[in-house]
Amino acid sequence: MSESCEFCEIVDHDDPDAREVYRDEGVVAFFPTEPAVLGHVLIVPRRHVPDIWSLEPDEASQLSRATLLLADAIREAVRPEGLNVIQSNGDAATQTVDHLHVHLVPRWTDDAMGPMWPAKTDYLEASKERAMLDVRSAAQRLRASVEPPLAPEDRRKHLDYIQAVVTRQSAASSSAKGWLLPIVTATFGFALTQGSWPLAALGIVAVVLFAYLDANYLRSEKQFRRLYNTVARSSRKVPLFTLDPVDADEPLPGDAPAASKWKKAVHSYMPERSIWASWSIAPFYIALLLLGTGVLVVSAL
Repeated sequence: MSESCEFCEIVDHDDPDAREVYRDEGVVAFFPTEPAVLGHVLIVPRRHVPDIWSLEPDEASQLSRATLLLADAIREAVRPEGLNVIQSNGDAATQTVDHLHVHLVPRWTDDAMGPMWPAKTDYLEASKERAMLDVRSAAQRLRASVEPPLAPEDRRKHLDYIQAVVTRQSAASSSAKGWLLPIVTATFGFALTQGSWPLAALGIVAVVLFAYLDANYLRSEKQFRRLYNTVARSSRKVPLFTLDPVDADEPLPGDAPAASKWKKAVHSYMPERSIWASWSIAPFYIALLLLGTGVLVVSAL
């Protein structure tokens, strides 16, 4: 989302005056404030995309499907004699909002839109031939480098793989708590009965180590959940079937300061504060640490 983009406000339900006509997981469609004709609809991708060159293939597919659906809706609702599908990029092409949008403009003879194309041009045949050959060559070169579109079945399989990892991390977190309880029961129990404070200290060390282990399981689970959301929403292009949660993050630029890279390295090994403060970590391990501290004090007396 872009805070200064009026179309992003509509996507985010922040414009109470928007006349929205359609919404799905990929696009939002609405009437413009000043329609060229009645029935004029704008379709925008939900992600802030400035122009067609920034559009991902999956987003283009969603935009195309919505365009076809709404073209049918306009034909059924207002019975036009024709329809213009207009998509402009850049000031020279009359783009006025820096968020890609498609105009669906129903047309009637002698409507307010008027003609859209020059009556005649006088380009040289050699110029037209050269432009045709340049575009053909560029299209062939780009076609060879473009990845094939992601099939829905591949996306579902990718999501299944990520969900399996999330489930495994969650199970590992539960197992860590299950392993710790017999350890603290034995160490704290013997420390009280034998009056041995070193055993109580050993139990406290075990609590700290298992808390660190459990926090890392939770951090990993959250990272894979973020990867799951990224793949499910197509909010960022990631390698097919990747199981590296880093792929869900925006990469640091090559000229990023060393401090940023160092901070990212520390973050790889030390869970952030929100992880430690989560309900599944803080209440459980703080309670055991308080218990262990009490046992240590009693054993030392």
